[in-house]
Amino acid sequence: MTSEAAQPSIGELRSYLRFNGWVEQAPGPAGSLWIRDGARIGVPAAEDSDLVSGVVGRLAAAERRTPKEVVAAAKYLLFDVTHLRAANDSRIADAIPLETGVKILASARAMLRATATTARWERAHIATNYSKLGDDVVRQALMGHTQRGSYVIPVLVPIPEPSEPDLHQPTLDHAHEELHRAPSEPFERRVVRTFAQSMQAVREIVVDRARTPTANQVHELVYRGVSREFCTALARILDQRAIGEFEATVDWAPAVPAPETMPRSIAIEAEAGDLVKLVAERLRQQKVDPSRVFSGTIVQLRHESHDDPFGEIAIATVRQGHAAEILIRLRMDQYLEAWNWHYQGRAVLVEGTVRRAPGKPLRVDNPTRCHPVDEMMLPQPIVTPRQKPTAKRRRVEG
Repeated sequence: MTSEAAQPSIGELRSYLRFNGWVEQAPGPAGSLWIRDGARIGVPAAEDSDLVSGVVGRLAAAERRTPKEVVAAAKYLLFDVTHLRAANDSRIADAIPLETGVKILASARAMLRATATTARWERAHIATNYSKLGDDVVRQALMGHTQRGSYVIPVLVPIPEPSEPDLHQPTLDHAHEELHRAPSEPFERRVVRTFAQSMQAVREIVVDRARTPTANQVHELVYRGVSREFCTALARILDQRAIGEFEATVDWAPAVPAPETMPRSIAIEAEAGDLVKLVAERLRQQKVDPSRVFSGTIVQLRHESHDDPFGEIAIATVRQGHAAEILIRLRMDQYLEAWNWHYQGRAVLVEGTVRRAPGKPLRVDNPTRCHPVDEMMLPQPIVTPRQKPTAKRRRVEG
């Protein structure tokens, strides 16, 4: 990811080893021994640059990688990195006007802060009602060194280490019931995903159409995390004379399954700046009620019997500012398609009446629509029945 990455810390090395199948033996006062496929590597307990360099070298030899590859993989294992690139027709190589650089940094932070709030609760206009939890994520974010070739700013958002891997394997309570549970998406990942979704939504709903969106299209923007504050900050970047294009490229943290089908890079040309400003004004005026629409990742799939024509999924989402799981009842063709969405790590957008019976979880029995959030502008769910994936096909390779 970077050609001049510093050495990983001991904690980063230990996370890397766990993630890649190394097994730690009982630690001693000086460190611990890690074993995989007959190979043995000692990891010191204390930070020591010479010892860490030796561990990296032995890891590289055992995994048949270069030391630089091991360093980058260990350092960025638990970081979602968004590369924000500002370029013009002549390609900014080594420098950028100071005033432009300051505005890009401030606007990029404002965009991230806006999506850290709309990731918690979709809204068209945030005003001063920013999410405290979202602001905490922004405060923890880091800025990497700018990269040469264009003005590129890496923004690093730390992701908590998952407690266990998701192998996408079903479990059976009895002979006729299938139940699969998966870890919830970390909120920090949801923030970065919402940032990417917002860029994608502005690109596809606003820029590609080259006209002011309709009221229904404004609703779609909000449901995908776009806010007035996000568009205002984006417009400030596009308004800079030195900028011909603004692009966001995401390198997802390897430790958490990434959304496979979301575009890795989304670019918006400076010519779209005036249109983005118009959208910001529409969002300021628009009243949107997101109570019937929510999005999130699939954390459970359940099918009670072979004769049941319906299956059930659970979506981990945020409702009225609080983490929640909502059960969705789906026809079997939709349920089978949901296995594919889960396998691909795709967040799902659901519209429907949310009900709660006394002592029961939230649920939607008849969704108006249920489809991946990266499939834009789908008024009704469009599904194609497929053969149900086998356990082998569902497995995610580490």
